[in-house]
Amino acid sequence: MLDWIGEISLTEAPAPQLIYAILGIPVLVALAGLRAARWRVLSALVLATALAALAWQTLEVWWKPFPDRIPSPIYVAGGLALFVLLSAFLQQGHRRLLGVLSIFAIAGAWGVFNLNFQEYPTVRSLNPRPVVQPMSYEEFSNLTSPPLIDGQPVGALVTVDLEATQFTHRDAIAYVPPAYFTRPELRLPVVVLLAGNPGSPSQWFEAGGADTTMEDFQASHKGISPIVVSVDGTGSMTANPICVDGPTEKVQTYLAVDVPAQMKEKFRVEPNQQKWTIGGLSYGGTCSLQIVTNAPQSYGTFLNFSGQREPTVGDHDKTVQQFFDGDEEAFQDINPATLLDRAQGTSRYTHIQGRFISGENDSHAKEELKELNEKAKNAGMQTIYDEVPGGHSYQVWRVALRETIDFAAQRGGIK
Repeated sequence: MLDWIGEISLTEAPAPQLIYAILGIPVLVALAGLRAARWRVLSALVLATALAALAWQTLEVWWKPFPDRIPSPIYVAGGLALFVLLSAFLQQGHRRLLGVLSIFAIAGAWGVFNLNFQEYPTVRSLNPRPVVQPMSYEEFSNLTSPPLIDGQPVGALVTVDLEATQFTHRDAIAYVPPAYFTRPELRLPVVVLLAGNPGSPSQWFEAGGADTTMEDFQASHKGISPIVVSVDGTGSMTANPICVDGPTEKVQTYLAVDVPAQMKEKFRVEPNQQKWTIGGLSYGGTCSLQIVTNAPQSYGTFLNFSGQREPTVGDHDKTVQQFFDGDEEAFQDINPATLLDRAQGTSRYTHIQGRFISGENDSHAKEELKELNEKAKNAGMQTIYDEVPGGHSYQVWRVALRETIDFAAQRGGIK
């Protein structure tokens, strides 16, 4: 009877207006204390502004851990929530009320974050019904039939360590369809997915909706689908190794060599890697194109959702200095755009197919992916550029995966 609650949107009208009210009302109450406690209120306001500005300076200028800028409304919302929280500590009157309202202000700030990245589109997505069965690799290895939910066979969601030559990585998460158990003669193709930055392997099966996408696919293909594995491409939530083999972390080797070798060792998969796909969102999209241009033997297909024009820590000169000791030529030797230009008139990439997908409102990705798509075509790849509604958010990436999984499966031999 209450299923309608789960369908309430957290991102579409009237959700934005409600979120701004949840954040704005506590701010107005805190500001109302100006008459009675002017200096306390002003102190809270100045301190909150300074801390928000420091966060911006740290994340966008000094440290710059993410290749894309964090939307400015997130800094503003965080600063306002912090102002309410500080007011609750500094003001003598209404302290209890402001303490309660600070909880609403923090919830409002989280809502603004979610409006920008759309990780949780509905109330139900906050606590979704399970559509696959999570398990460890040891539990998976002991299975002789597909797991069941409500009496129906579903995919297994397997947490597995894909060991690395030299990369401090987190566990991968692999979706394995029911046909893996019911049709043991099959050798299923693999789709390797990469999250963005900040990000983790679990995000593709949480905010990215890969579990429901794959369940819908296998249900319409007699239990058959690619094995989809979300792997670590950064090493931590905030690291940005720009998907290269650096002096300490060999990320390219991990994705091009180690992951395929480990998947072949730990699962029954299609041995021909030219039937495999690598793809990802934002940083992961950039990384997927890097892998197929630098190691074209590793995968035959790529999916680039909202990736950047080139590997970056946010600034070209800083990237070249940090990872290549200032050697511009060394950077260009791994840069996909440059490699595609160099490959014109050769057969180096003619076996590769791919998809570039951007959000209609993601101006940077639109411009950069259109450019890369033309370079890929000129280099002999078979690629398509497309746009879907949304910005640089999971609103786009959920749809992008759903719209390209047929393509990836067909490239793997699944009709």
